[in-house]
Amino acid sequence: MDFEENKIKGASIGNEIDHFIYRVPKKNHDSMLKINKRFANMITKYGAVHQVFQLNTTKSPMEGIDNISKIVSASEDDEVWMEQIIYRDRNHKEEIGNKMKSDEKMIPLYQESLRLLARGSNYILGEFTRLTV
Repeated sequence: MDFEENKIKGASIGNEIDHFIYRVPKKNHDSMLKINKRFANMITKYGAVHQVFQLNTTKSPMEGIDNISKIVSASEDDEVWMEQIIYRDRNHKEEIGNKMKSDEKMIPLYQESLRLLARGSNYILGEFTRLTV
């Protein structure tokens, strides 16, 4: 089964993935959802898979494991969100990156999203490659 088939079936299997972690004030929840919907419509047309998650607990499950809300300094007024953009491989990631850079709708969308983040925060990005285990 290839990447496109997995995308359609919701399995979202790919060998490259970008993870974005960020804080959103609760009051900006609906506005950030709208931006993510617009972004998802754009990036899925380019052929990537886009998913958005909201942290559902701020409790640490056991000693030695910190909850991510502590690491990103989330307050009680913040939500912690994670976005994933999933690509088939490194070449696919670069191809989509070039499309995003040349899309004039991307810059204002990104700037709008920055204004909705929690004060003093930024997007935290991690670019990951799937390991064979």
